[in-house]
Amino acid sequence: MTCPNCGGETLVFPVPEAVRDHLPDDRPGAAICRDCLTVTPEDEPPMDYPDFTPLLDGFPEGETGAVVASMLALVDSLALYRQDIEALATMAEREGVDVLLLLDRIAASGRIQPHFDIDRRRTQLEQFLR
Repeated sequence: MTCPNCGGETLVFPVPEAVRDHLPDDRPGAAICRDCLTVTPEDEPPMDYPDFTPLLDGFPEGETGAVVASMLALVDSLALYRQDIEALATMAEREGVDVLLLLDRIAASGRIQPHFDIDRRRTQLEQFLR
């Protein structure tokens, strides 16, 4: 599948049950673009989580990777999804992910060109995640 935003390759993953209540779409899966981080709902995800390292070395794996990818689906609408972003970031942090550090690593990657202003979003996230 290709990204509807930039045409890049995507990684399709199942959305964890605990995450679905925090997303605007209740489909069982999603796809995240390797190039711009656009996340789109998917009707037929795989049963297993993909290897998320094509996004970024050190991107969380397994269910935690799916939680972080789902959170990235919401960051371009912070005002609308603030509570949901906080909940997903907390889930990720409970599993050892430093969400702000991960955003820094994405920004520094040079390869990923997020569809949102990552520096601005990081600053805003820092204000309500800490």
